[in-house]
This record gives sequence, structure tokens and C-alpha cells, in this order.
Amino acid sequence: MRIVRAEVLEYVRPLDGRSWNPVSRWTERRAPLVVLESDDGIRIVAEAWSRQDEIDRVFEALASGVKCILGRSFDDAHAIAALYDALPRSDWPASAAASAIDMALWTLLARTKRRPLRAMLGASTNEVGVYASGGLYRDGDDATALTNEVARYGTRGFRDVKIKVGGIALRDDIDRIDAARAAMADDGVLWVDAVNQMNAADALRQAQAYRDAGATAIQAPVAFDDTTTMASIGRSALPVIAGEAEFSTEVFERLLDDARVAYLQVNLGLCGGFTGADRIAALAAGRGVPVTVQAHGTAILLLASLQWGAVRNAHSVEFHGFHDHLRELLEANVDVSAGVALLHDHAWIEPVLPGGFPREGSAISLMQEFSV
Repeated sequence: MRIVRAEVLEYVRPLDGRSWNPVSRWTERRAPLVVLESDDGIRIVAEAWSRQDEIDRVFEALASGVKCILGRSFDDAHAIAALYDALPRSDWPASAAASAIDMALWTLLARTKRRPLRAMLGASTNEVGVYASGGLYRDGDDATALTNEVARYGTRGFRDVKIKVGGIALRDDIDRIDAARAAMADDGVLWVDAVNQMNAADALRQAQAYRDAGATAIQAPVAFDDTTTMASIGRSALPVIAGEAEFSTEVFERLLDDARVAYLQVNLGLCGGFTGADRIAALAAGRGVPVTVQAHGTAILLLASLQWGAVRNAHSVEFHGFHDHLRELLEANVDVSAGVALLHDHAWIEPVLPGGFPREGSAISLMQEFSV
């Protein structure tokens, strides 16, 4: 079994620009995709993470990465690990490209072997804990709108929720936490995400205020390298979640050892796909720290994240209510009930070709193609 053809694609979905977080206002969502084709005609798609304003660097890295694997075999786990280790991973675009290629190779192997992907990866269950992610700021909306949003998540089978904080006055963020709590069960988990934007001098006081209002953990409270403040917040305010935009083993080790994070967060589209995430999860397990998976791109990345989450018994996987692009792909693959995603017995996701998803104004275009 060899890779004989590859395509680099771009997904684009225009957004109305009314929704934002402390660092981004969303006028569109772009995602880098890669399609790999085997010598028996099977085609698989996977998704890489990207910084939206630097997505061209990921396209370039994907092009370089697929050239490295064209003509190579992927007969088993050892072959895929060898291909992964041969890929460039020195910076974040290269790591993102390697992540997508790794996930595509594993998914291609599963389909070739006619096995569910999670079984190919070693899962003994088809269930994984999930939380509903959303609660962005939105022009013209008030706290009641957030209550209604969180209530909708409950009707869709979610118990736990994550919302944004840190982009407005503290008092107003407290009102938002109150609004979210009003729509949740008393024992529901409410995570808050500050997108690394809290000032170190005020972060502990803010985190304590979020805790007192009903938040149960905080994601990315301060600058990604401020491990001292993260450790202080973890000791005296809220459990800290961090790691979503990281790919380096050394950085993950600092988050575990210096920041003392309560949950290590990985994005499979950046940290090395299934192979890289396995290695990072082993670091966390050695320190008794659970792993949670970020997935805020399209349903392609979410489905891959859910498969891995079931394999590695992840604490949770993010199930985004705003970045839910290509959500049609979820309907035949996943059910959610009581905060748990139940994965159907599909081994792959069919590739999405240019023009294949006109719904909601989204489009997929071919950037480059390669063949042996």
C-alpha cells in the first residue's frame, strides 16, 4: 500500500463578523486540508491547525510534507511512525502539516483494512466525554442570549460548557458566567477561556472572581510562557488548562512541571496528529495529568479528535458550537447524550472535493496536487 497522489485544499466559510473573542473577530474561517490517495484508489481527508493570518505557511508546509511521503508505503503502525518521524516539524506550520498527514495516513490505513479508525488506533470503547464550546462575545447580544445558547447545548445532549472571558469588564464577564450557569445543571462543569489575554498583575484576582461566580477551570489565562502566573492561579484560584497552541515537547513539559496545569490541552491538528498526541499524552500520564483535546476547526478535525479521545481515554474533547464548520459530516458519525459522544462504526471520513460543500456559503478549493 503506497501513497500515489495528494491534494492540498483550502476550506473557506464567510462569517458575519459579529462574533469575537479577546483576540479575534470572526469574518471568515479558513482551514488547510490534505487529501491522500493510495495505490488502490482510496482517498482520505485530514485537517491541519493554523493561525488564520498565516495560513499560507501551512499550505507551503503541507506541500513539502506530502512530497516526502509520495510513493512511500503505510502498511502498518511502524511504517506510519517512520513516515511521521521523517517529516519536518521544526516550527508550528511544519508541525501542523505533519499532524494532518499523520491523521490522514492512519485513517487511510483503517479504511484499507476495513476497520473503524478508533479500533485501528487501539480503542476499546466508542464513547468519549465532550463539552460544548462557545459563548463568544457577539455584537448586540446580552446575557440572556448567552443563557439561551447554553440552554440549546443542553437540549443537544451536553452537560458541560466553555465560554470566553477576558475581553470585557470583569463585572460584565461575571454576568456572563451567571447567565451560563442559569442554563446549566448544578453539577455541570463551566470552563472559561481567556485566550492568553489576562494581565499577569490582575490575573489571580480575576480568576478568583470567575471561581466565585461559578467557573470550575480556566483555559489559557495569561501569556503562553507565563508559567509562574499559571501555577499561582492553579494554587489559589482555579485549575488551569493550557497547551492548545503548542507543538514542542519541551513546552508541554514546562506546562506540566512549571505551570502545574491541571489539564494538558492538545490540538491534534498541531501537536503531531495521532502519533504526536500519543507521545504528549504519555508525558502527561507520567505526571498524573489528564489530557483534554481542543478542536475548533471543521468537523474533519473534530471527528479525528473524537476517535483519538476514545482511544486514549481523554478527559474531554471540545465540541464547538460556533466553529462547527462542515457539521453535516457529524450527523452520520456521532450522537451526543448526557455529555458523552457515541461514535458510530465508520472507519473514515469521505474526502471533501472542491465545490462539494456549497452549504452555508462555504467553499473548498484546490491549492496544489501531487502524484508519483
